Amino acid sequence: MNELYKMFNQNYVQQQATQEQHHIQQVKQVQDTAKALKDFLDGIDKIEPPYQAAANAEFCAIIWNYIQRHQNGMF
Repeated sequence: MNELYKMFNQNYVQQQATQEQHHIQQVKQVQDTAKALKDFLDGIDKIEPPYQAAANAEFCAIIWNYIQRHQNGMF
């Protein structure tokens, strides 16, 4: 497609803007999730040894529930 035509094609411009907005949202989601993981790992450091087994059981339950919810799409 002619580059000059693209500049004035409203549908093309809108499509590019939508794709850019989606990209920005996904990058922000990655950053937010990475921060949440860091916070989680920092939190693990604060769990004293007598409570670590209970924490591990809770973490495993959360992971199990996640896998169950996504089983059809992932496996």
